[in-house]
Amino acid sequence: MGGLKFTLGNARDDLLRDSDDWDKFSQFWEGLPLDPYMGDGGTYRRRKHCVVSYSVADGTVRLVDQDGFLQSREINRLNGGIVRRFEPIDQALLDTSVFRRILAHFVARIAETTPDGEPVAPVRQINIHQHRIVASEEEAGNPTPEGIHRDGVEHIVMMLIARKDITGGVSTLYDNAEEPVLTHALSHPGDYIFLDDRTGLHSVSPVRVAPASPEGYRDMFFLEFC
Repeated sequence: MGGLKFTLGNARDDLLRDSDDWDKFSQFWEGLPLDPYMGDGGTYRRRKHCVVSYSVADGTVRLVDQDGFLQSREINRLNGGIVRRFEPIDQALLDTSVFRRILAHFVARIAETTPDGEPVAPVRQINIHQHRIVASEEEAGNPTPEGIHRDGVEHIVMMLIARKDITGGVSTLYDNAEEPVLTHALSHPGDYIFLDDRTGLHSVSPVRVAPASPEGYRDMFFLEFC
């Protein structure tokens, strides 16, 4: 695999047992505002974003003040190099039991400890993104308009919340030489790819509306551990 490190899973199977909790969580993807920063001129992406800190000791989650979201042009050839300011993720989402369980689970999976058993990083900083990619008869959606890329962080969780009336949206993972290692469709709510961003790159194929449907969408949740 050329050093690529990743795992696949489903959060609803692995972590969550109460479907009502998931249904309430997924409702936060309704009404996401348009992403106004698309360098390709597309109007297919809706999103919110925030940064939180997470205390390994007690699970405390706090919003981190941040004046916008910035990626370099080396990381994001399409939309990098400018400060993008998005509407923040609802506090009510951050307070859900689903979010807290997901966050705690993945923090634990990347935790490192000293010989005395103390966490090397007692506080983690995490970028959180909500995306909805919309496809219509007039416009396809492009989940990764920047092409094959890395996010420039340590680890990424890419989790499907919902997909409706679409085709495409298939993920491909690559090693650092950009050789494809895995092609995988996130098909069921809760499906995720957990990727060590330092060991590889990723892309997603375009999303097109399903036949006989006027519009469809693909909802995704991203956690980026810095």
